[in-house]
Amino acid sequence: MEKTNFNRKAKDSQKIRNMVDIWVKEKGFLKQSIKIEDLGRKLGINRTYISNYINDTYNTNFNGWINKMRVSEAQILMKNNPNLSIGQIACQVGYVDITHFSKQFKLLTGINPSKWKKNCVK
Repeated sequence: MEKTNFNRKAKDSQKIRNMVDIWVKEKGFLKQSIKIEDLGRKLGINRTYISNYINDTYNTNFNGWINKMRVSEAQILMKNNPNLSIGQIACQVGYVDITHFSKQFKLLTGINPSKWKKNCVK
């Protein structure tokens, strides 16, 4: 009985991994005001399962995970589109508020987005 339960959990975990990977590849994290409940509904998975999966897989909570992906995407945008303003970039990566974007960017990179862009785009 224990082996069957373990196999089911492993299958469930792989299923969640596959669905989350597809969502990430489709850049679902760029949607403004995304909540863990939204992701759960989109994938047809209970919020708690998604939360546990993210915590265990990425060693962070849902918001931290989303912010990391958004900041990474912002860095790509800054490199590839140097003419975009920080406000335009913030909006394109899912932030409603440029101040919140700047705070999260600095928290994750150690430098504010304007300085990062200036250093990167040289």
